[in-house]
Amino acid sequence: ITRTLIEDGRENLVLRGGTRSIDIDCPVRLVHAMYDKEVPYSTPFRLADAIKGRDVSVTIIKGAEHMMERAEDTAKIVHAVEQVLENAWEYDLTSPASG
Repeated sequence: ITRTLIEDGRENLVLRGGTRSIDIDCPVRLVHAMYDKEVPYSTPFRLADAIKGRDVSVTIIKGAEHMMERAEDTAKIVHAVEQVLENAWEYDLTSPASG
């Protein structure tokens, strides 16, 4: 762990603002490993709550670890991306606050 990493983290504490504090109004898919030792699996739920947009979903992959290296983990990530791309024409994805 470097000093730069810690300082960067302090500058980007996005969950401190609370409910609907992150100005994103485009589709968001959060995919998280249940057995992630680095980031608790409660974090994507807190992040989903903080995002202003309504089209937000959280997928927890049971059995997966932080790197999500198994084929079934990758397949779930690809599925989440495909979900967003299927509906991309409805949003201006060039702007995080679009919708």
